[in-house]
Order: sequence, then C-alpha cells, then structure tokens
Amino acid sequence: MAEELSGFPTLVPAIITKVHIGEVNPLDIIHNGSKMTHYGTPTGSIQSVPGFEPSFKAEIDFRYKGVIKMADKVHQIFNMDPGMHTVPFGYATGSHTFLVADPELKDVENSVFVSNGRIIVHENGLTVETRQSKVIAATAMD
Repeated sequence: MAEELSGFPTLVPAIITKVHIGEVNPLDIIHNGSKMTHYGTPTGSIQSVPGFEPSFKAEIDFRYKGVIKMADKVHQIFNMDPGMHTVPFGYATGSHTFLVADPELKDVENSVFVSNGRIIVHENGLTVETRQSKVIAATAMD
C-alpha cells in the first residue's frame, strides 16, 4: 500500500493573506450557466507564518484563482444581502503564484501554493483571507 501512495507532494503551512474587496464587476454568464464576476482587490497584506522561510510581511496587489462552494451563506455575500455574515474556512480552495522583486523572495516566486479561504464581513466591507501552504515535490522514484 505504501508504494502505491508514494510520489505525492506534501504541503507546508506558509502564508496568510488578507485582501480587501473593492469594485465588483459582473462579467456575464459563461457556457455552463454560471455567473462570472470579477472582484477587484485593490489593497491587502501578506505575511509568512512562524517557521516558514523566507520570513516576510508586506502590502500586496493580489491575484488569485479559486473555487468556492456556492452555499446559501456564500450567495448572501455575493448578493450583498444585508443579513450576510462571515463565511468560515471550508467553502473555498485556490492556487496562488507570486511575482517578486526582492531576490531573497525568489523561492516564493518559483513555488506553487494552495489555500483554503474565507470571506470576512465587517463594517468596512469584505475581506478575503487565505491560509496558504507551499507544495513540496515528492522525491520518491517508483
């Protein structure tokens, strides 16, 4: 059984991001009937978790690709329902890549990160928080 499960990547907790939702731009209905919407994320922060190297903290311009389960709680947020509340982790997953200028952060640029996300509802609007893990390639030869 162990041989059948060799060769899979592992995950290392790495980064927490918090980005603020800005302008909402409905795009159109796509081929499968879903609504496509672009959510601007004009400001945000990124910080490595304790123990992750390289250690960093910065303000960012953010790009993210993810999938979210369209549960009732999520629909309330996307429809800007006055009764909306913060959505916990467990509805959204995503993948992240980064462009960096600092040579000390090149490993971040040359890595793949996957995440869980949640949407935080607060008095100033909406914030998307992601908890990202770095994907570590397996070294097994099977």
